[in-house]
Amino acid sequence: MAILSKVRTLFHPIIVFIGVQIAWVFLMAIWINWYLKNRQDFQEFAQRLRPELFSPDLNWVILIEGCVLMLFILGGVMIMFVYYNKQARLNRMQSDFISSVSHELKSPLASIQLYLETMKYQKLSPEEARDFVETMLSDTDRLSALIENILEASSPESKNMQLQLKPVEMKPFLEEVVRSHQRQFEEKNCYAELKIEDAPTLSLDKRAMRMVFNNLIGNALRYTSSGRPFKIRMWRQGKFCQIDFIDHGIGMGEKDRKKVFKKFYRVRNPETQNIEGAGLGLYICHEIVKNHKGQIEVNSEGKDKGCVFTVLLPANGNAPVSAGRS
Repeated sequence: MAILSKVRTLFHPIIVFIGVQIAWVFLMAIWINWYLKNRQDFQEFAQRLRPELFSPDLNWVILIEGCVLMLFILGGVMIMFVYYNKQARLNRMQSDFISSVSHELKSPLASIQLYLETMKYQKLSPEEARDFVETMLSDTDRLSALIENILEASSPESKNMQLQLKPVEMKPFLEEVVRSHQRQFEEKNCYAELKIEDAPTLSLDKRAMRMVFNNLIGNALRYTSSGRPFKIRMWRQGKFCQIDFIDHGIGMGEKDRKKVFKKFYRVRNPETQNIEGAGLGLYICHEIVKNHKGQIEVNSEGKDKGCVFTVLLPANGNAPVSAGRS
C-alpha cells in the first residue's frame, strides 16, 4: 500500500506538470546550445556549397521560430493543466456537495420519522406532543430551506433572476425574519440582539431577500458555539442601507474569505468537518444581493474571532460603495 501511494503521488497532475516544464526548459536549452555551437559549421558548409544560401538574418529567424513554437507548446500544456485542475476541483466540490446534501436530507427525515413513530405507538401528554410537533416543524423548515437553496442555485436564471421589486419597510421585515428563528436561537442558547439605528423603505424582492437573511442567520448559528451572542445591526450609510450580521463563531482566514461566496465552497478545517452544509447558502446570498445592485462581503479577524457579514443595499438604485466597519 505504501508503494502504491508513492506511485500515485509520483503521477499526481502537479508533479507531472512540473516534470514536463523542467523537461521542456532542459530540451530548449540543449537545442539552443546545439544550434549556436553548430552555427559556424553550417555557415562554412553553406559557403562551400552555395554562398547565396547563407544569410545571417535567416539563421536568427530559424532560431526565433523554434523558440516561438516551443512557447506555443508550453502554452498549450499550461492551458490543458489549468482546465484539468479546474475540472478536478469542480468534481471534488460536487462530490462533497452530494455527500453533504445526502446527510442533510437524511438527518431531518430520520428525526421526523422517529417522532412520528413515537407518537403512533406511545401515549403522550399534550405538552410532549406539542414539543414533538414543534421539533418536526423545525426539521421540515430545515428541509424546505435546503430544497429552496438547491433549486435556486440550479436554476439557469439564478445569475439574472427576475426580481419582483416592491417597497419594503426594513424594520418590521427584519424583525419578522429574526422572530422566525427564535426556536433556533433558543436551541443554541444564543441571545440575538437586533439593533436598528435607521430603517429605510427599500425596493426589494421580499422572498429573495428573506432567503438572504435566513441563510446568513442560519450560517451564523451553525458556525457559532452554544451560548455565544449574535447581533444584527441595521443603519443608514448615506444613500445606502447597511445590515451587519455579527457572530462570535470560529471565524475564517483570508483565503476562505476570498472564496466563501463561490458555489459549493465550504470552509475546511477540524472545527467545521462535522457541521452540516451544502456550500450553496452564501453563493445564493451573493447572487441575490448582486441582482439587487447591492454588495455583500465578509470580514473576520481570524480563527475564533467571529465573522461580520455585511449586506449593503442601495436605497435609490445607486451602486454601493465599499461597506464601512463599526
